[in-house]
Formats: sequence, structure tokens, C-alpha cells
Amino acid sequence: MEQQNSKNLGLINSLVLLVVTIGTLILAQKTGSTVGLAGAVLLGIGTLIGFFSFIQSHLIDREQAEKLEMQELDRTRDNESLFAGAAEDAYTARNAPRQFVKWVVPGFTVLVLLCQAIGLWSLYGELTGNPKGGDEGVMVLSIMFFALFMIILFMMGKYSAGLARMDGQELLRPVANYMLLGSVVCTAAVASLTASHLGYKGWDNSISWILFTVVAIAAAENLITLILEIYRPRVDGKKALLIYDSRLIGLLGQPGGLISTAAQALDYQFGFKVSETWFYRYIEQKLALILAIQFVVLFFSSSFVVIHSNEQALLERFGNKQEGVLTAGFKFKLPWPIDKVYRFKTDEIQSFTLGVVDDKHDEAKPEGEKVLLWTTPHNHGSLTDPTQNFNMIVASKVDSNDTGAGSATEAVPMNLLTVSIPVHYRINDLEAWISNNANAGSLLQKLAMREVTQYLIGADIDKLMGPDRASAQETLKQHIDTQAKKHNLGAEVIFVGLQDIHPPVGKADEKAGGDKAGGVAEKYEEVIVAQMNAESNHLAALQYSAGKVPQAEAAAAEILAKARIESTNKVAIAEAEAKRFANQIAAFQSAPSVYKTRMKLETFQEATVGSRKYILSDPANRDVINLELQDKLRTDLLNVTVDQDN
Repeated sequence: MEQQNSKNLGLINSLVLLVVTIGTLILAQKTGSTVGLAGAVLLGIGTLIGFFSFIQSHLIDREQAEKLEMQELDRTRDNESLFAGAAEDAYTARNAPRQFVKWVVPGFTVLVLLCQAIGLWSLYGELTGNPKGGDEGVMVLSIMFFALFMIILFMMGKYSAGLARMDGQELLRPVANYMLLGSVVCTAAVASLTASHLGYKGWDNSISWILFTVVAIAAAENLITLILEIYRPRVDGKKALLIYDSRLIGLLGQPGGLISTAAQALDYQFGFKVSETWFYRYIEQKLALILAIQFVVLFFSSSFVVIHSNEQALLERFGNKQEGVLTAGFKFKLPWPIDKVYRFKTDEIQSFTLGVVDDKHDEAKPEGEKVLLWTTPHNHGSLTDPTQNFNMIVASKVDSNDTGAGSATEAVPMNLLTVSIPVHYRINDLEAWISNNANAGSLLQKLAMREVTQYLIGADIDKLMGPDRASAQETLKQHIDTQAKKHNLGAEVIFVGLQDIHPPVGKADEKAGGDKAGGVAEKYEEVIVAQMNAESNHLAALQYSAGKVPQAEAAAAEILAKARIESTNKVAIAEAEAKRFANQIAAFQSAPSVYKTRMKLETFQEATVGSRKYILSDPANRDVINLELQDKLRTDLLNVTVDQDN
């Protein structure tokens, strides 16, 4: 009977969750509350788990009924029943829950994980997209319905959670946890809608991110549990764990379990029953009171405000600004959110930058970096995203003396200029700064940007980058300060600077056809490089011309000198040979045979210099004379037989 009542209660809980989920979704759409949408996701998952638990409990009821029926048959027929000792296949109702737990439960857990992923995706889209406005007329009615849902879910969830602690009623625990957590979510929705109705729009987004984190952690827990279930050993007779039952949801829905777990951990660590001591019992009983006292102290601590010496503040009560300005010192106000204090540093110079904003102004520059080049990015805002570095339009002076054919079409009356313009200002009238405009800082920045654009579009780029920079700064300061006073912003412009002025630094890239295109600085550098190359080529030509003429003259003088030397040598040699020939004739006439023999030997000597020589005796004599000159002759050459001449 208890099992049947538990199953009926599970069905009732699931139907209640279904109705509350639909109502929460409708109210969230009407009011534009993302907290309500997050609550609908959680309650929808709980509804799905509730109906699934009802189906599983129905299978368990069938198993119990079949078991009782088989026992009754065995008892009435004295164990001679046809079903006595029957095979396992005869117990269809007993086998169904086993197959259900083995196959259907993991598949359902995957379905729950998929629903959680879809819910997270939809919640993330709502949280990161544009906020949707709701109908203010149904705001109070929605608060009332959420409060009603909170009471219903809490009462039914508390009853189901108590019943789930009984043996055999554990299938009520998952849906009870979701109902208790749903009551907490409905409470959060009531607080969020109340805050939105009072003008505090940030509560809805903050609470929604908390609920988004809860769903994300529950999905991660679900995935880990499913993976561990694959490797869990199966033991017959041991109850399987409900893998779709989230421990996180149970802890958030019933935080008392955390206290019980802490008590068990303390008992284990100290070795005795710490949880049974009077001090622990007292803390457990008074914990709610202690937390309430801490909350009250924290609430009233917001009544004290310290305003620093460089600040002024304005007091706002229930969204309405109070008269007067709070000066430096220790102040007392009503607790938050009744009273709110907005501090402003009125005695401090504040600034913003127009044009290029340096995203690395706090980083230390490398030591020795003195020269800044146009082609090198320096103080150019985002180096990773060049599209953020917009350029200013500056006028370009057209030379009236240029009357060339293409001057009318090729001359461009404007240029692009990269410039960083810091604007320093000070708040001198806090009430005007707060009251006259919704966002005075943003308006001042827009006015300054308009004045800078109007001024630069009529300024000459050459003068702006050169001698007129100081006067341009003063003119811009006066114009921006005039606009600030005209719109009664309550701010005084102290300084306007022009720094890092140069043509845009473009990044050369390959385009179709292999052409390279860069910024103005790159093109300017190309012109300078071309001029330097032309000058270098001209100087090289002069060097070549200056060096070639002396080299040619020196070569000609060298050739002439060599010719004279050769001529003198040949004449002298010819005269010497002529004189020698006369002497040779006289020697020949004196001793012809001796002269001829001497000349033959000299000729033979000159012709055979460096050759090995062998002297053979008379052919009639076969004796071989071995003359040891320098090299040792081979012994096999000494046995050569020389034939006599016929």
C-alpha cells in the first residue's frame, strides 16, 4: 500500500511540476525575466525526471505484485505448482526492471544531458543577447504567481523529501529535490522581479548567471556519473544507484544534508561523536539565528559611508536624488538598497583619448628605444586588430602654381592622419554632471570628437604636423570647453594634446597579381628610398668616371714603357749576337774541327739536360761500362745485348 501511495504521489508531483513549468515559462515571456526562463529550464528537467521515476516505480510495483502472487501460488499448492522452481523467463515482471535499469535508465540520462545542453544554449543566448523588455502591467501579478508556486513546491517537495527517506521510497527523492530547488528558484524570481519593478535591472542578470552555473555544473555531474556507470561492477541483489539523480540538486534543495555530512566528517576526523556534544548541538540549533544576525549586521553596515578627500558624492533614496552634495568625511545613510551613494572624483583630473587609443600604455618601453618611425607601430592601439585604429581626415593644400595637365584630376584635397588626442578634464559642478545628462562622460567624449573632426577637416596636414601643432591644441581646448559649458555638463576642459601625429601605418599585403599595397608611411618610405638610390647611383657614376681616366692613362704609360724596354732588349740582343757571330767565324777559321765538335757537344748538352745517358763501347767489344752518375741504374738494364751493325 505504501508503494502504491508513493507511486501516486510521484505522479502528482510530476503533474504539479509540469503545470508550474508551463506557468513559469509563460510568466518569463510576459515579463522578459531570464530568471524565470532559467527556472523553467530547471523545472522542465525535473518534470521529465518525475515522469520517468513514475514509470520506474510502476515497474517495481509490478515486480512486487508478481512476487506476492507466485508466493501465494506456491503456498496454496504445497510447492507443487506448475510455476514452482520455474525458470527466470517465467518472471516477466521481475526481469523488466532489471532490463529497464540496464538499458533504459542510461538512455534517459543521455536525454536529460541533452535537455540540459539545450537549456544552457538557450540561456546563454538570452544572457548575452539584447535584453527584452517586459510588460510592466503584469509585473505585480507575476510576482504573486511566483510566490504561489514557491509555496506549493516547497510544501509538496518537503513532504516528498521526508517520505523519500523511508525504505523503498527512494524514487521520490529526485523529483522532491527538484521541487525544493524550484521553490528556491521561484523565490529568486520574486526577488528579481521586485528589484526590476523598483528600477534595479541588474538583479535579473546576476541571478540568471548563478542559475546558469548551477545547470552547467549539474550537466557536468550528469556526464561524469554516466561515464562512471559504464565501469560500475554489477552485483546481483544490490540496488543500483539512480544515475539521473543529481547530488548537486539535492544539496541545493536540501542544504541540511550538508550539515549531516559535515557532522560525519568531524566524527571521523576526531575519533569520537563530535556531533553529539552540546556545543555542536547548540550550533546546529542556532545556526539559522547566527546567519540571520550576520545578515542583519551586514545589512546595517551598508549605512556607513566613507567619502575620501578627493571625492564628492550624491545621495539617492528609492531612486530619487536628494538635495545637496556630500563632501569628504564619514557619513551615515539608510541601509542599501533604500539609500545609494554615488562617488565621483571631483578633485582629480580625468581623461579620455580620441583617435588612436594605446592598449599598452602601462607596459614598460624597452631600454634605449628613442627614435619612433612612421613605419613602426607605436602607440597604435590594438596591434592584433588594425581595424580598431581609425584615421582622421585632414585637409591637403593644393598648389595653385601647379598647372600641369593632370593636376586638376590627380590632386587629392584631403589626407588621412593617424593621431592620438588625450583630453583632460575636471568635474567642477557635480549636480550638473549628474542631473543634466544621462551619461555626461559619454556626451563630453562625443562633443570632443565632433569638434576635433570639424577642426582637422579644415587644417593643413603639413602645418598640423609641424609649426601649428601648439596652436591647434589650444584651439581644440577652447572649442571643446565651449561645448561643455554650452551643454551645461559641469566639467572644465584642462588640456587637449596632439601626439603621435603621422600618416597611417599600413600593413603591406599581397593582392591578386602580386602587387603590394601599404599605408602612406610605406609609400613615403618608398619615395625616400628611391631618391637615395638615385643619389647613390649618381655618385657611383661620378666615382666610375673619375677612376677610369687615370686608370686608362696609367695603362697606356705602362704599355709604352714595356714597349720601350722590349725594343731596347731586342736591339741589345741583336748587337750581341752580331758580335758573337763575328767571334764564331774567327774561331771556326782557326780550328774548324774543334769548333764543330765543341758546338755539337754544347748543343747535345743543352738538348739533353735532365735526361739519363748511357755510354756504349765499340760494337766489337761486348763490355758494358756502368757509370754511376747520380741515379742507380737498374740491374736488368745491364744485361741488354747490343747487336753489331752489319
